[in-house]
Amino acid sequence: MTRKSIKLGLALLATLAMSAVVASGASADPEFHILLEDTTLTGAQITPNVLTTDLGEFKCETIKYVGTQGPFTSETLTLKPIFEKCKFGAENAAVTVNGCGFLFHLAHEEPFEAFMDIECPAGEKLVIHTPGCSTTIPPQIGLKNVTFTNEGEMNTRALIIDFNVEGIDYIEHGGACANETVTTNNGTFVGQATVTGENGAGEHRPIWVG
Repeated sequence: MTRKSIKLGLALLATLAMSAVVASGASADPEFHILLEDTTLTGAQITPNVLTTDLGEFKCETIKYVGTQGPFTSETLTLKPIFEKCKFGAENAAVTVNGCGFLFHLAHEEPFEAFMDIECPAGEKLVIHTPGCSTTIPPQIGLKNVTFTNEGEMNTRALIIDFNVEGIDYIEHGGACANETVTTNNGTFVGQATVTGENGAGEHRPIWVG
């Protein structure tokens, strides 16, 4: 084999190796990213985050989210809701969260879609109380559709969440319920929220998806 053939062969191998690296990076699954270890997640609704069932629309003046992401990169993110000043239809409503939260699993590249699980401690459920009817939302997996979008740049990065979730299971208890003690799976949860990172002093910490 001549020196020229050897050089051409080496060049070809280098080109193939670089192509493999590029292809690997292009096909990588999306992940949530944080930059610093002391990052906690906080969020709030931008537009009303509305749960709709046979009883009507459940909405709150304020919905906050607190969350965690253990490693610097992860395909999942957990947010726990805090509901304040709520109504279910025309009735005042109170929520017992019982430690339940939303676990998001990234599924696709841009737009960054995710499946949503409702997860609770063993034996617990999320319960919405109104006069004459309580709505129980049990743990469930694989709900869709949820989309994450990046906003801001560099150290100001944050996430926008668009909820358009369908097929939520719930059970109603009480004489004023539309379908007492029957498991119904036509619940929806829609709206938009923002999620940011911060440290213990409340200073912004970036979070993004990609």
